[in-house]
Amino acid sequence: MGDFITIFVLIKPKRNVMKRNIALGIAFCSSLFVWGQGENAAQTSATPEALSQKVEKFGTAIPQEKVFLHIDNTCYFVGDTIWYKAYVTRSDRQTLTDLSKILYVELLTPDGYLVERQQVEMPDGTGHGAFTLTDSLYAGYYELRAYTRWMLNFGQYEHPHSKWTELMFYFKSMAKDFFRDYDKIYSRVFPVFDHPKTPGDYTKDMTLRPMRRYFKSEKGKPKLDLRFYPEGGDIVEGTTGRVAFEANTEEGKHIDIELSVQDKNGKEIARAKSMNRGRGIFTLPDIPAGEKYKAVFRYEGYDYMYALPEPAKEGCAMAVVQKGEVVNASIQSSGLQNPKPAMGLQIMHNGVSKAYYDIKLDDSGKATVEIPSDQLPTGVNQFTLFDGKGRVYADRLIFVNHHEYDTPQLTVDGVKAQYEPFEPISLQLQLTNPTTGTPNVSLAIRDHATDELTYDNGNILTEMLLGSELKGFVENPDYYFEADDSIRRQALDLLMMVQGWRRYSWKTMSGIEPMALQHMPEQLQTISGCVNRIEDFRLAYGTYVKEENWLPETGTMRAPDTSVERDGTIEDIMEAADNQNQENKGLESGNTSNHNPMTQMFQDNQRDPFTTGSIMSNLKEEVNVWPTFIQGNQTMDLMQTTENGMFYMKTPLLYDKYILFLPAADKDKGEDYIKEKRKKDFTNEEAYPDYFVKLNRFNPLFPKPYSYYHDAPRYDADERFESQGGQTSFTDRQLATITVRTKRGGLRKLDLSKPALVVDAYDAFNLTADYGMSTGTHNWVTFPQQVALTYIGDMGMDRDYFLQVRYDGKPINLKHTRKNVAPQRMLNGTQIEIPPVITAGEGKMEAYRHLRNLDKLYIYTDYAPREQGSPKYQGDNQPDVIIDYRLFPNDGYQPTYRDRRYVLDGYAVCEDFYSPDYSQKPLPDTKDYRRTLYWMPNVKFDSEGKATVNLYNNSKPTVLSIQAEGITTTGTPIVWNSKN
Repeated sequence: MGDFITIFVLIKPKRNVMKRNIALGIAFCSSLFVWGQGENAAQTSATPEALSQKVEKFGTAIPQEKVFLHIDNTCYFVGDTIWYKAYVTRSDRQTLTDLSKILYVELLTPDGYLVERQQVEMPDGTGHGAFTLTDSLYAGYYELRAYTRWMLNFGQYEHPHSKWTELMFYFKSMAKDFFRDYDKIYSRVFPVFDHPKTPGDYTKDMTLRPMRRYFKSEKGKPKLDLRFYPEGGDIVEGTTGRVAFEANTEEGKHIDIELSVQDKNGKEIARAKSMNRGRGIFTLPDIPAGEKYKAVFRYEGYDYMYALPEPAKEGCAMAVVQKGEVVNASIQSSGLQNPKPAMGLQIMHNGVSKAYYDIKLDDSGKATVEIPSDQLPTGVNQFTLFDGKGRVYADRLIFVNHHEYDTPQLTVDGVKAQYEPFEPISLQLQLTNPTTGTPNVSLAIRDHATDELTYDNGNILTEMLLGSELKGFVENPDYYFEADDSIRRQALDLLMMVQGWRRYSWKTMSGIEPMALQHMPEQLQTISGCVNRIEDFRLAYGTYVKEENWLPETGTMRAPDTSVERDGTIEDIMEAADNQNQENKGLESGNTSNHNPMTQMFQDNQRDPFTTGSIMSNLKEEVNVWPTFIQGNQTMDLMQTTENGMFYMKTPLLYDKYILFLPAADKDKGEDYIKEKRKKDFTNEEAYPDYFVKLNRFNPLFPKPYSYYHDAPRYDADERFESQGGQTSFTDRQLATITVRTKRGGLRKLDLSKPALVVDAYDAFNLTADYGMSTGTHNWVTFPQQVALTYIGDMGMDRDYFLQVRYDGKPINLKHTRKNVAPQRMLNGTQIEIPPVITAGEGKMEAYRHLRNLDKLYIYTDYAPREQGSPKYQGDNQPDVIIDYRLFPNDGYQPTYRDRRYVLDGYAVCEDFYSPDYSQKPLPDTKDYRRTLYWMPNVKFDSEGKATVNLYNNSKPTVLSIQAEGITTTGTPIVWNSKN
């Protein structure tokens, strides 16, 4: 293990199983590492140089991909269309990728709920598309995020959650897949304002989604966040080291402070002021053994004290300084046993090794290396100090700038100071170096009057060189490139020092830490999934089942005891819910869901075979999967035999929405059997299929929290924004997700006009099944809890939140306790009562229990997934969740099926941007309110590198704002905007 080899890999998502032969599979031939566990990898590496060679091979064999989205405007209004162009590069070459041909682009609400996901075709490393901000959406700061499937191999971690939630899944592996999260996914945040009250009136009002709970600002001593970042990673006894710091408010706003760094006796050792964005640096000289340092300062009249990290008793300190044409790396060690271990210093850029040096410590435990700066490319360079066992002693990022990107790659001529209404506009674009090949360039021309200043204003240059290399959000990144002066160089170096995360993990690349590739680059559209056995153990409703009758080890069940009469029905709940006053009292009573009978029933019955009707297990023998693809009047049937219960296959070339049927059958049953199965119980949602088939859902589920600067306006005047909910300014309101951290202020009446999200009921059912919460058969009892976990999550709390179910606005369970309302269940007893089936003749609610009648699910909650872990959700402020079932109007229904049936998205279809032609003088009453005047995702240049763009102005005097983004064939970013 640990050798560099060439292997033939077939894509096997989720379970990392290599398939030997799939007729319709996609082969990806590449050089890959096969690593064992860290101990074995270290044992095979006797020298640092051997590990460095592995890192070098890894960097070129398994490159990462980076994404940048160029969007047509700086802000939007509800009702607008967001036009975007995607550029995806590979890290080892910095050129457009040839690995992935599919990109996923998502639009998320300010709260973090998914609005739409698009699958974008990328034949040449680029693609384009558009999202419509429909009138049903609310204003706020929205997020675009984008990724390839290959990118999901890197930076994985487990999203915080309650371990109890894992019991919602049939297998632990399913829970692990559900809660998988990622350190770095491309993100772009922008403001969306209210729909103009009158056409053309672009007043920037922002009315956010109404919340029930509102809060008041906390008074007293501000809570601050002060963090320390020792250069190289550690403060080490017996060395002299530099320590960077970053000071922010609890909300993440940078603050200016002056620190006094003191030893354990209170003696001042150093004094430092924050220099840029709350960041500063100080030096700790000759750090003695057993020392404990603290930093004290005063802010807004209050005194603060923070302890520094304790010094390590043994290790290395590394200082890296750029001096002219040389980069100097100074290493000090302390406490290392003699003989001193052989060490190596490796320098990487974009995950590719650029230099390696053997490090030999002198008798005093020191070493110095001078690296010619011309050996290091422009951008973020990573210095790693390590020994032959793979121990990393120090790690440091620096930014090198040779200014080769200072020269513009594009010029735009013909721009006038102002254009009259409907005036023709003609612009001439010229490449400065057309001999390097035809670049890929997108162009946006807009009305400057509605441009919006934001901190999320990076371009393709700042993203590829800086933003993509750092975890989190770099606000206003263009600042670091506006000038080459000592202030900006120091600010950029401080930014490097306060990064504790590395996009390229040296330990993984060297084989010290194992890595499993779960995804291969997608070259074509595919589907993948797994098949499980299911056993039908449904019982007649209204009977008690003794727990001792259930024999899970044998998969059998004794006859149930039916001698006990019923105690209550769901109609009792409906009767209580008819009283509106009782509903309000219940929802505001503050009682927890632990005492809510219906919610408790949902929780108790989630995994019981008596209510789910089945149990799931792995296959004993391989089976055949028979997918059918339907689009319009075209149908294609395929077949594939599973391997280890998994399937993976290429699909037809599909655009827009299509239908997929996904049954499975024993290998000895052919196509005739499948056809016969479609004649009986095919549209019976309560019938059980031969096998449970599920698709692998690999898309990331969890949004990242916004930093303070994601949704902070870049101006001081807030008067033009409407405040609401008791806040005093727009800034307070739009930052409520972070700034509000106090006790409850009050509770408003539920506003049903703006749900958190609206989802298709059948789509929700498919998601819950594919995530492993059900066996693919709809169960009305457990469905609400499955939907809540799928779309809301568990809020990262061990206690359950209150979940209310409504049927077309009418609640069926209340928050306050009402005895003998719902069927009882004894958690530790021997009996279960399952609620009776209410037929259409017996009860009006029967229709809501069948998937065929359900149109949409309206979900209401104060919870914002971006704010998981927020202090404002503590105690009895934990948000409630309401799921409102909506039937098809006029007693309508949809076909539902025994086998898995999906409506899926193929490649997104993007219409061309409309540019009106006013060559004929328009009528006097013609109005044109376009804000984006022109959008061209692919500018066509001639052989001389020239392009001419012609368009017409809107119906008012206009100053143009122009932005061009792109990349050359050699990987040089292209940026031109009106400021140029």
